[in-house]
Amino acid sequence: MPKRAHNQFIERNFSSIWPVHLSGFTRLLTQLRLHFDNDLDLLLIMAAIGERTRPESWKDELQSLSVLTDPSESEHLQDPINTQSVSEFTGIPRETVRRKLMILQEKGWVLRDSDGRLSVSSVAGAKLKDATGETMSYLSALLTAFADAGGWKAPGIRSPE
Repeated sequence: MPKRAHNQFIERNFSSIWPVHLSGFTRLLTQLRLHFDNDLDLLLIMAAIGERTRPESWKDELQSLSVLTDPSESEHLQDPINTQSVSEFTGIPRETVRRKLMILQEKGWVLRDSDGRLSVSSVAGAKLKDATGETMSYLSALLTAFADAGGWKAPGIRSPE
């Protein structure tokens, strides 16, 4: 859907979509905060590492949530990122990122190689399985609100058959 048409759709259906988003997103952030020791910066840093280290071929490996959250699976091939890049991407000061990374490493959720490059561990997927499920629930509710508002569906998403 072109951007203009998408914006018009949102404007026409704002009263039914916005409440679902606001309620779901607020609940999601509250739940995620609990998984990250009440520190949303930890969440943002972890998400940035996950996003910035994800190679394009990774999406084919992730056929299900169980693949992402199974610690027995070998580490996914990632393109590591460094502390400075995390800081620049998130806007969080470098020293704060460094301190938060130490916490994430102590949890075993982030790995640092000998060159200082960071990646997400498979342990993180298993430990954050509930958080991932809560995120999927939020997205499901939001996509349902979009669909209920007028049959809109995102490009590339097939209707269940």
